[in-house]
Amino acid sequence: MKIFFVSLVILMWAEIGNAQFTELKEARVGFDPVLPEVTVDGEKYIFKIREKYGREFEKDPVEFLDRYCKIEAFIDLVEDGKTLEYQVEVRSNKGKMRAKYCKEGNLLTVSYKLKNVLLPPHLQEEVYRNYKGWNMTRNIHVAKGRDGNVQQEYFKIRLEKGDEVQNLKIQVTDGKPIEVASK
Repeated sequence: MKIFFVSLVILMWAEIGNAQFTELKEARVGFDPVLPEVTVDGEKYIFKIREKYGREFEKDPVEFLDRYCKIEAFIDLVEDGKTLEYQVEVRSNKGKMRAKYCKEGNLLTVSYKLKNVLLPPHLQEEVYRNYKGWNMTRNIHVAKGRDGNVQQEYFKIRLEKGDEVQNLKIQVTDGKPIEVASK
């Protein structure tokens, strides 16, 4: 019985000694779990946004990209030495954004097109005030820019009142609706 306990103690010490030497594999840091699914399509990398983060993406797609897509870490991960520009596409159920980065991680161009998003409050008021009795049936938020700044941003809005239809294009900077077509 004494030999059994001594051998049990030696066996436990051996197991504890082995447990202290655990080999860890390399870990990469830099991606947020908001953008979990990445698909490669030629030279384009497509990120699909989880539905619960869609509103944040729709609010300001460029800020969303800066906050959640750590492009420097991504470039380090996929860098092959030959690629000069990285094309990234972010998709949600409301639309998509395309961005192009240089190999240093600087944003070169950005464009996005989102469908049926909430208008900013000042534009909601403007449309409501000028088009009482009309129903907004569709809107598209379009933006384009260079060097990390959005230079052109507008909404295409479809209004209906019975059989009448009006299509508006509202520049975000001046907030003045321009009627582009009516039926």
